[in-house]
Amino acid sequence: MLMFSGALLASKEVASKEVATKATAVQEAVMAAPPLPSSQDQLIQVTLSLIAVLAVIYAVAWLIKRNRGVQGLSGLPMKTLAVLPMGVKEKIVLIEVGGKQILLGMTAHNINALATFDEPVLVIKEKNTKGFADRLKEIMSQVKQDNQASSKNENSQRANKPQEPTS
Repeated sequence: MLMFSGALLASKEVASKEVATKATAVQEAVMAAPPLPSSQDQLIQVTLSLIAVLAVIYAVAWLIKRNRGVQGLSGLPMKTLAVLPMGVKEKIVLIEVGGKQILLGMTAHNINALATFDEPVLVIKEKNTKGFADRLKEIMSQVKQDNQASSKNENSQRANKPQEPTS
């Protein structure tokens, strides 16, 4: 019986050491795991992401409106030469079709031809239709020149500034 109780005590010690080892491993794993973000942090992150996406959409729409849309259909024989807003939904538009210029009155529900001109009333010079890559190169070279000029100005100002003695 004494042997049996000794074996029982030994097995209890081994079992308690195994439990302690497993508990230590679990504690280390919990400590090593990154903390979960709080719901407030997640809400802030989602809100800022949404604001960023909306800002990008607004900027793209503004650029398209500023440049009068995409110029991909410039091969058509019809061009809008001028637009004069008369009210919220009313405007007068001068278009050119087949060498003739037509003055149109446009409302939300109706379009009327106001006048037709055989000879051009308004002559618009063709824009230099450069590709996107060419325009980007021009902008980048201009920015590079501006940066070089500003760095030269800063360097000349530093060189002209008298040095104060240190004590």
